[in-house]
Amino acid sequence: MLIKSTPDVYEKLRHLGGMATDDILSPAERSDGTTRPSGGGERVGPRGGVTPHAGVYKAAMPNGKRISLMRVMFTDHCIMDCHYCPNSHWVPRRRYGFKVDELARLFNEMHQRHMGDGLFLSSGIFKNPNATQERLLDVVDAVRSRYGFRGYVHLKVMPGTNDDSLLEASQRLGARLSINIESPSAEHLRKVSKMKDFDKGIIEPMGRISDLMQERYGGAVGQATQMVVGAADESDWDIYNRMTSLYGNYGFKRVYYSAFRPVRHTPLEEHPATPPVREHRLYQLDWLSRIYGYDSEELRPAFDTSGFLELRADPKMMIAVNDFERFPVDVNRASERDLLRVPGVGPLAASRIMRQRGEHSITRPQELQAMGVVLKRAMPFLRFPGHKPSPARQGELDLFPDPTPTPSRTMDLHAAHAASGCATCPLNPGTCGMAA
Repeated sequence: MLIKSTPDVYEKLRHLGGMATDDILSPAERSDGTTRPSGGGERVGPRGGVTPHAGVYKAAMPNGKRISLMRVMFTDHCIMDCHYCPNSHWVPRRRYGFKVDELARLFNEMHQRHMGDGLFLSSGIFKNPNATQERLLDVVDAVRSRYGFRGYVHLKVMPGTNDDSLLEASQRLGARLSINIESPSAEHLRKVSKMKDFDKGIIEPMGRISDLMQERYGGAVGQATQMVVGAADESDWDIYNRMTSLYGNYGFKRVYYSAFRPVRHTPLEEHPATPPVREHRLYQLDWLSRIYGYDSEELRPAFDTSGFLELRADPKMMIAVNDFERFPVDVNRASERDLLRVPGVGPLAASRIMRQRGEHSITRPQELQAMGVVLKRAMPFLRFPGHKPSPARQGELDLFPDPTPTPSRTMDLHAAHAASGCATCPLNPGTCGMAA
């Protein structure tokens, strides 16, 4: 009888590719921690991302297209004490790990077979952060030099990496780098980890990487990070302040948000899970700040007195419905900035309106609809010939037509609306993620 004593490379890929899903690649990923088969024969990962093969993830790009990435951990063995993490030392289970050569060879094989167009490489921290980062760099160096890969590599930088030569090599070999910040402040991080140093282990390496990207031509050109929402009982205002600092002071490309879900055997296993809709509201807030140009004074009305966003209405609507001085705006005279403050009007629709106005006045709602305006949301805030809503109309809008689903019923709601492609789901379809 043949007894298998050690896992082969494909068993490692199935396990370590699955564990890597705790690193966010796209805001459309679901955060309920469940795995379901999709209708099209593809796999749906623990966070809802489509995974056509073990270890492969179709990540969403800014232009809406998707790229197939091999997303994998070098090892899930970790000495850290993060109270929310399934890879932390709290969790008693078997651990796996690749050798440098076998992981580099495996990626090259998948790339040659057109199964993966890029690499997303993460790891648990074994021994210490510097030793772990050195192994990750060995993998990427082998992929680059031995196999001639010149494509996209998203490389994780381990929190606590303080060797400048390792940071320089990471910037040189990666296309995008990320250190998971996890919490918005040192005070909050201390609630979920006694071993991580917020300033020296996370913020200082982020600053050094930012400097390297400005000093050097080539290599990584952007940073990203992730926050675990709700694990440290932080407010949305705390997260917003840290988010603006990362974008403004360090030139970050993206900040990702992951709704906390409890993990068995960890100190937070009894802590309530964070509703996925809160994660979605933070992405909307991020978008308003980063793309629409809202400043903190404009965004403040979206928060309650405790610093939390309303879950039952998006922040843009919350702000607009109470801004009686600004609205309604004249669609034929308003600046592009004012148009972007109208619910239902996005950057593309606003630019189309500006171009159309140069040719003739806009007089019908059908014209706005053809330009991408969501009329149901926008009409109470716009005026044009034949349509002049009063400010009182916006104040009468029912912001909360449906009750907020409780965390315990979230997945019941997902399942109940999955047959309709999530179009009628009380949660935003982009957050739901149940549709194939």
